Amino acid sequence: MTDTQTKKNGFGSVKAVLQQANKATLFPLERIHGKIPPLLTGDIIVIRHKKGGLARALLRRLTNSYWDHTALVIFTRSSMHGYASDIIVESIQESWSKSIHHGAEIHRLEKYLLEPDKYDIGIKRFTWLKKPQRRRVRAFVLTNIDTPYYPLVSLKLALGLVSNAFRGWILERQRFSCSGLVQKAFYEAVDWKDRSRVIFRNVGYTPIQLQDITSPGDIAKSVKCKWIYNAHD
Repeated sequence: MTDTQTKKNGFGSVKAVLQQANKATLFPLERIHGKIPPLLTGDIIVIRHKKGGLARALLRRLTNSYWDHTALVIFTRSSMHGYASDIIVESIQESWSKSIHHGAEIHRLEKYLLEPDKYDIGIKRFTWLKKPQRRRVRAFVLTNIDTPYYPLVSLKLALGLVSNAFRGWILERQRFSCSGLVQKAFYEAVDWKDRSRVIFRNVGYTPIQLQDITSPGDIAKSVKCKWIYNAHD
């Protein structure tokens, strides 16, 4: 074996070891879709509960979307600032079958990255937002931590599948739903002249109504924000 072959084979071995090491540092969901890019405050996480039950399946059908939940990044991983994880805020409830519900809560993004058999995620971004606007998004959701989530029962969601008139009323009733919280955060964070640029659903409703009726599907389908990870409407 020549010196050139030895160097080539040695480089190939080192490269293979590095690739294996990099793969080992990925979260289980990243091994499916690839490594998540560096995130920014205000990035939108869209989520699919693969084992979410009938109500989430009905919500996806009602909104014609792959996704059934949303969250917002409020702090990004930073060794300089001591953040070992990307931190999100999401408006959740304990169970679709229970009247007891939680509201806006803070969690680590790893919650959705460790169990790809249960969850799938995508990430969208308003690329034009500046740091002050992103900070205002964070400030809004932090001031609304523990704001109640008002859930709907599966029967009402089912009625929405067969009645266009009932459909709008259903979504309006989910005050501070996951996607409602996201929509309100951007609407309140930007200057009034830019508000039309952050409204995900812009047909047939007033701006105030749109903040209540926005769904995960509206956010996923919106062309106003850009997919940066696992694009899927």
